Amino acid sequence: MSSHPIPKKIRPLIKDTTLETDWAKSIQSMPTTLPFLQTKAIQEYGEWATFPQGAIDFTIQAAQKIAPDPDLAQLAWHAHNILFINKSANRSSTRDWPLLAPLLNEYGGAFYLLIALSGIPTIRAIHKSRNVPDDIAKLTYRDTYVWAQQYYDIGIPIDGKFTHPDKPNAWGLCTRIFPWILSHLHGDLYRVGRLQFKTGPYRQQMRAYRHRQTGDMRLIAESGLEFRPGGNFNGAGGITDSKAWTSHFTESNTEVTGNLIHPNGHAIQDPITLQLSDWESVVQQGDTILEIHIPEDGPMGFDACGESLSQAAAFFSKHLPDRPFKAICCTSWLLDPTYQKLLSEKSNIVRFQSECYLFPLNARGGRSGLERIFGPYTHDLSTAPRDSSMRRAVLDHLEKDGVLISGGCLLWPEHLSQWGTQTYCNQSAP
Repeated sequence: MSSHPIPKKIRPLIKDTTLETDWAKSIQSMPTTLPFLQTKAIQEYGEWATFPQGAIDFTIQAAQKIAPDPDLAQLAWHAHNILFINKSANRSSTRDWPLLAPLLNEYGGAFYLLIALSGIPTIRAIHKSRNVPDDIAKLTYRDTYVWAQQYYDIGIPIDGKFTHPDKPNAWGLCTRIFPWILSHLHGDLYRVGRLQFKTGPYRQQMRAYRHRQTGDMRLIAESGLEFRPGGNFNGAGGITDSKAWTSHFTESNTEVTGNLIHPNGHAIQDPITLQLSDWESVVQQGDTILEIHIPEDGPMGFDACGESLSQAAAFFSKHLPDRPFKAICCTSWLLDPTYQKLLSEKSNIVRFQSECYLFPLNARGGRSGLERIFGPYTHDLSTAPRDSSMRRAVLDHLEKDGVLISGGCLLWPEHLSQWGTQTYCNQSAP
């Protein structure tokens, strides 16, 4: 029998999760005092993550409940150890870690907030080794605060509804979002200005080509993709069409022929041919791209987004030269071209879309983005407020049986200086 068994009150909660693995090994290395449960450390980490003092004080109170309890202290050390020291826990597995309200009441979510903040010293060391400026580091760590604020405001999703696990107005983190939190705590995600960025594989079955003289871009579908007559994927949004058509792509030493993805985000059935003496391949499935992510803590100011993109391209080149990328890419509910019909052309979303080379996604759900737009009202839109032009437009659209389908976009660093000119929409006709 292990000399460090899982405590009886902990065992049933963590059964069949990654918190159950390597417990004895973690406890063997556990120090007498856990630095990340100390008031001074929590204050420092919270300030680095831009937490308001009230949130820091609440988190300190949680630590004061955990530290003197040997069982909870062991659980805290074990979670910290497998995430930030030996890193044996798969990121995605953390979404299944248990609610701890049965043990900590209103401080159950703050347990995971403490664990997230405990990763600050590790990521600080990584950032220092790459000479990441402090302002970018703080903005990056701020993502923990953004999600803690959501926990405070509306709780966590349980059975399709947002609710607080114990008492309202408690600070914490939902384990559902923990894999995402780890992306910046492990040094993969960076916030540069308004937007967040990380490198990753380009996953779309669409190839991009650049004209060797003009710099114009063309996106061509691979073979075997099924589209509705309007140019969106057949089945996207739960809609199928008997008149759907299938893309076909051919390539020789001198040319490629296939179905164009128009910069406004729809596929075109009539094929085009590109002569490879004039066009060069610049992105295809599997290539490394710079992913854009949009933190949920303010408006998407048009100028701020343009500045963020330009700054990010320079930041990755300077501070992460070992992560080169071939294009900048985003997939999001914000990139549904439907918003160009629902919102003013002056809206930030429409203006952002107009600067990008849009492409369709085969997203099966027809209500993309509603959680972001309506928050706790998502489960019952009949109670949703019409207190903004966005909410009014979306509710009217859904009441007419409209759908909202996530979309995607591409941009290239050489065009970022032209932000505001709608570069891709104004290209010469194919």
